[in-house]
Amino acid sequence: MYRVLIVDDEIYAVMGIKSGVKWQDLQVSEVYEAFNMRDALQVFERTPIDIMICDIEMPKGTGIELLERVNEISPDTETIFLTAHSAFDFMKRAIQLDGFDYLLKPIEFDVLQETIAKALKSIKQEREMHLLREEYKPYYDIWRKKKSLITDKFWNDLFSGRIVCSPDNIAGILEEHELPGLQEAVFMPVLVSVESWTREFSTKDEEMMEYAIRKAASEMLLPSGKGEVIQTKQGVNVVITLHAGEEDEDEEDLRARCEKYIQGCHKYFGCNISCYIGKNSTLYDIAHTYQQLLEIEYNNLNKSNQVYTLASLGTPSIKAMIPRISTWTILMEQGKQKELQQEVCSRIAELGRSPRLSVSELEGFRHEFMQMVHYILHKNGLSAFELFQDQEGILLHAQPRNLEQLESSILQVIRVIHDQLHQNHSVIQRIQYYITEHLSEPITREQLASYVHLNPAYLSRLFKREVGESITDYILHVRMSLAKDLITSSTIPISDVAKTFGYHNFSYFSKMFRKVYHASPQQFRQQSG
Repeated sequence: MYRVLIVDDEIYAVMGIKSGVKWQDLQVSEVYEAFNMRDALQVFERTPIDIMICDIEMPKGTGIELLERVNEISPDTETIFLTAHSAFDFMKRAIQLDGFDYLLKPIEFDVLQETIAKALKSIKQEREMHLLREEYKPYYDIWRKKKSLITDKFWNDLFSGRIVCSPDNIAGILEEHELPGLQEAVFMPVLVSVESWTREFSTKDEEMMEYAIRKAASEMLLPSGKGEVIQTKQGVNVVITLHAGEEDEDEEDLRARCEKYIQGCHKYFGCNISCYIGKNSTLYDIAHTYQQLLEIEYNNLNKSNQVYTLASLGTPSIKAMIPRISTWTILMEQGKQKELQQEVCSRIAELGRSPRLSVSELEGFRHEFMQMVHYILHKNGLSAFELFQDQEGILLHAQPRNLEQLESSILQVIRVIHDQLHQNHSVIQRIQYYITEHLSEPITREQLASYVHLNPAYLSRLFKREVGESITDYILHVRMSLAKDLITSSTIPISDVAKTFGYHNFSYFSKMFRKVYHASPQQFRQQSG
């Protein structure tokens, strides 16, 4: 329930508001009255106030003067101003002080009730955010301390290819990482893709909420506690379940738990996620299963809040036809184009010496190579669709008919990727340019992802890794930086500056400006003058 204070020097105005608004519908339990600034401050001394409805023109201290004091003693209170003048100088000051809204007298009670409802919704959202921050702050602190644990390092190294397990070395690797007894263990990896949030979060808030999401995954997707939940250094959330029991029963049960988990995350954490379930894998092949899951996520541009499995998508089994993906990736990323091309030509020559070479084997080689390509593009934030759409002769999806056709296509792919990786035009730069060109319009993560043909969750991780802050924070800082320059170097009205950057609610613009610069727009203009 909420508390409201009505401040007006006209007693009938106070009585009219008090009787004209349906307070019960707004879940307002207490309505206080004050007829001047002194009386209002005494109310604040006795009880917390959620919303203050205040006249601006009062003889014993204006509503603006009162708001200045209220901002000091009760900064969470939202203020709705009442004025008899549509063009009133004091309104500029009200906006600078984060007044929620203002209404013209005589008051229409249905409009007032709607405005109060909006203010209460804003208060509720702020409180929910505060509770989430407080509730998960201990987890966030624990997460910060646990980031460098040996187990996390082991899985990160395994998934990235820095560790390659084989029957000859696995015992030593597990002993080094204090993970004995897993030589014959079977795992089922699940990639948890956070695709979008239903509310705005700062970079730190997103990190804290993603930790909460991982903690929920450990409780719901690892009910027996057998397994791990990690976040890779690329920001990918992975649940690694330890296999036990019949395969079909395990997968069916895991899928049901994933569906329940997705619903819970949407309801309690305000996010849209999808779960990508892999296949039963040993330490020898789980890294490849992980790469397959990344590729599925990378290519999923449309549906959120879904469960996907490798089996249902018909992913073909992997044949050991080319060196492990880490070797090819290193050559490509280090710019060793000729060495990689020689490796490819050598491997194709070996295929040519096979007495029973078939079209299916050529297709298998092409599939293996393209998996490596998608992994490299994925890691570096590039889109295969855009990169190759104007390249004639590249067999991205077509089945090769002979060795010459296969070799020509693959060598061309290597040239294109090499040129792209070693020049400065990246997806992040394109995103930043797009943001700069559309600052006056609403910009969403889904809109940006669609622009560069990437999965929203992947783009978010990539942007944060490359820029150091979330997309939401970046857009806010760019807008406010340019707004500050206009405010301090021009005479353009602050209200017009706000509209220039898409803020038609002046109060919200002022609030965002204060969030970044810890001062109002007007204070910056006064200081620059």
